[in-house]
This record gives sequence, C-alpha cells and structure tokens, in this order.
Amino acid sequence: MQYRTSRGIQYEDVAQAADALLQEGSRPTIERIRLRLGRGSPNTVSPMLEQWFAGLGQRLGGVVPMSSDNAVPALVIQAAQALWAAASSAADEHAAQAWSARQTEQDAAAQTLATAHAQLQARELALDERLQAMETALTLSTQQLHESNERAKIQQVALAQREQELCDARNALSDATQRSREQLAALQQQLETTQAQARDERSAIEARHIANERRWLEEVDRARQEARKAALLAQEEAKKTVLLQTQAELAAVTAADALQAANAAHAEQLQALREELASAQTLLLQQIRPMPAAASALRASVLPRVPLRRKLGRNRP
Repeated sequence: MQYRTSRGIQYEDVAQAADALLQEGSRPTIERIRLRLGRGSPNTVSPMLEQWFAGLGQRLGGVVPMSSDNAVPALVIQAAQALWAAASSAADEHAAQAWSARQTEQDAAAQTLATAHAQLQARELALDERLQAMETALTLSTQQLHESNERAKIQQVALAQREQELCDARNALSDATQRSREQLAALQQQLETTQAQARDERSAIEARHIANERRWLEEVDRARQEARKAALLAQEEAKKTVLLQTQAELAAVTAADALQAANAAHAEQLQALREELASAQTLLLQQIRPMPAAASALRASVLPRVPLRRKLGRNRP
C-alpha cells in the first residue's frame, strides 16, 4: 500500500530516508525522518514508517530470493541483521509508545465516554422527567379537551336552539312585517281620507275665521270707542274724587284741630276741678274735725262725689 499526500510526501521518500538512517547506524524515528526530509507532519510520516518497518523483515530475513549476481557479503548481512535487531527493538519501542498513547487515548476516551454516559443518564433523567411532565400535561390537556368537547357539544345544542329560536323569530318578524304593511296601507288610506276631511274643515274654518275676524274687528272698534268714552268719564270721576278727597282731608284737618282744642280745654277744666275739689276737701275737713265719725262717713259716702259730679256736669262741653 502506497501513501501519497497533498504535500508531495510519498512512501518512497520515507523509505529512502529510513534506509539512509539505518545505513548510518541510526534508528529511524518519525522526528528524524521529518528532519531529514524537511517537511511532513507526524500523522503523515507515522503510517508510512510503520509500513517500512513491516517490510523490513522480508528485506533482511532473506524471504525474498536473491540471484548469485546480487549476493550480499556476509559482513553486510551481519550488519544488516544487527540493524534489523535494532530496528525491531525500535519498532517494539515505537509500538509500545503507540500502544501507550493509544491506551491513554482510550482512557481519555473512556473518561469522556463515562462523562458522556453520565451526561446521557442525566439527560435521560431530565428527558424522563420532561416526558412525565409532558404525559401529565397531555393527560390534563386530554381532560381539558374532553371537557372542552363536552362544552362544545352543549354550546352546539344551545346554538341549535338559538338558531331555531332565530328562525322562529324571523318567521314571526315576517308575519309581523306583513301585518304592519297591511295596517300601514289601511292607515295610509285612512290618512288620505282624514286629510281630505281636514282640508274641507280647514276651508270651512277659514271662512268662519274670516267672518269672525271681521266681526271681531267691528267689536274691537266699537269697544275702543266705548273705552275712550269710559276713559273720559273716568277722568271726570277721578277729578271729582280728588276734589272730594281734598275736601274730606281739609274737613278732617279742621276736625282734628277742633278736637285738639277741645281736648286742651277739657284738660284745663279737669285740672281746675281737681284743684277746686282739693280745696273743698281741705275746707270740709277743717269744718268736721270735731266730729270724726260723721266726718269720716260724710267724706266716704257723700262729700267726695256730689260736688265733683255737679262740677263735671256744669263744665262738660
């Protein structure tokens, strides 16, 4: 199997470099071959070097027959065998390193796998929980859907009833509309008849109104003339009333003055009588002092009233 890369490194290049290192007495390694070639990555050189080691046993062990012309001296064969032993040791070491690296990779991969497994278990647990929650939600949703279906059935029944009621209402409305139209036609006919009667009555009312207006105007004119006459009479009566009122006021003033003068004269007479009475009582007391009992009786019963009554009778206007 021949390896070719995009960078131009071929198996023959690696094999020639390995042969040159082996002839120099050095163990061919990946780094030495890369240094000798001046290019190539470890991932590219490693499989080619393993292939070279795999074919080195056949080349040095005499598996491939050689002709007498191409016979190799014994010293060269011994050196080649020694190099083969060194190469085998190097191959074993390389294999051990490769196995260790692979073991490390496997351990890392196992660790990664364990971590991934743990993560997967966690994800499975989370998924189980989500699945359980989803199943619970699905059960609840199914129950709600069932309840919604039941409500929808009830609403459908109610809707059917409403549609039937609406249909009945439409039929009733249609009948009512037809009756209304018939009534409207009758009312229209009645309105036309009433309007004709109203026009006739209005014409009659207008004629009566014109006649009444003419009569009212005549009565208003007559009333206006009578009002003028009544106003003149009222003015005359008002003048007479004012004159009589003035005369009455003058008479009242005169009577008031006379009454005031009479009251003043009466007050003067009353005061004079009081003074005269007081003098008479004093004189009488002086005369009847020797007779206390008779004087007391006379003073109590006769003397205080008789002269006063006589004087009041003489002095009253």
